[in-house]
Amino acid sequence: MKNVFDILEERGYIEQLTHPTEIRELFSKESVPFYIGIDPTADSLHVGHFVSLMVASHMQKCGHKPIILVGGGTATIGDPSRKNWHEKNDVKRRN
Repeated sequence: MKNVFDILEERGYIEQLTHPTEIRELFSKESVPFYIGIDPTADSLHVGHFVSLMVASHMQKCGHKPIILVGGGTATIGDPSRKNWHEKNDVKRRN
């Protein structure tokens, strides 16, 4: 199976990064979990979300493990106060 780093590089997803050799080696040696959070304050999905989801698709097809959160969960990760993010930021919930 082709290394996902090479696929992303060929498709123009990679512009600049640190330690490219080490990242390429890591992707070829083991399944890497990765996280994408979709902004809960946006009114809808946009091209930035699409690019992230396309990268996730390529990584998953190459055997890596996606962790993708959409909505309010992305705003509360790492919040030790456990406050209600929506109320704290006066964000209206949409169905």
